[in-house]
Amino acid sequence: MNLQPLLRASWAIQLHVYTLVLAFVAGTGQFFVTRKGSPIHRVLGRCFLGLMLASALVTLLIRLGPQNRFYGLSLLHLYVPLVVGLCALAWLGAVKHRIQLHRFAVITLYFGSLVFTGYVQIFWANGITHKIFFGTRDAHSALNQEGPH
Repeated sequence: MNLQPLLRASWAIQLHVYTLVLAFVAGTGQFFVTRKGSPIHRVLGRCFLGLMLASALVTLLIRLGPQNRFYGLSLLHLYVPLVVGLCALAWLGAVKHRIQLHRFAVITLYFGSLVFTGYVQIFWANGITHKIFFGTRDAHSALNQEGPH
């Protein structure tokens, strides 16, 4: 594990990753540690939703570059309205005591936005998150590993 790719990244990417990691910790505590409806569950829930919203909104400041024809946005930016909408549904479900709506929104946020997307970013995508866990391979080191033909 090497944090240098993250430490060299822009402040927006760093803030995005930090809020997601904290949201993952809070969400894991929510699912597996707290008793549903308890005061600590409510406090952690507010933290979780706040972190998810912060992460989604700071994502709008992360751009691919000026050469991108979609103003620097990628397909992952489509998660922003989805996360904002799910946070609103989770909050509404909790406030109105609509437990099924609340459960659906929170489970979708946790497993869809954090677990699934995190898995894809770590194991399949070739971005900063992948480089943190697996490092980078340049063409020279890749050729040296393959050996002569």
